[in-house]
Amino acid sequence: NLYDWMDTQRKLYHGIVKKPTLSDTQIEKLEDISFCWSLDGKERAWHEKYTEAVEFFKEHGHIRVTTKNNPSLYNWIGSQGKRYKETKGQKPISEEELELLEQIDFPF
Repeated sequence: NLYDWMDTQRKLYHGIVKKPTLSDTQIEKLEDISFCWSLDGKERAWHEKYTEAVEFFKEHGHIRVTTKNNPSLYNWIGSQGKRYKETKGQKPISEEELELLEQIDFPF
């Protein structure tokens, strides 16, 4: 299934599985579609929501999501704003995440 295939690609990339290896072309193609190489489940979940935000941005030209449009994405966007402001109890936003959010005109 797709999950297993993606997991294998991550393991190949990180050298956990030695053979076969990923070619530079394969890595580039996966990166072109914003493939998340992380083995960390929370980081992958962040990238999945980010991808959803990118799709919304492409379709609407903004990411002003409402609870009616997409409650889950609305909550995620609110959480990123809190993380940006380093609200207590929230994990601070990373430089990588900040750069990605800026690409979709995130309303900080």
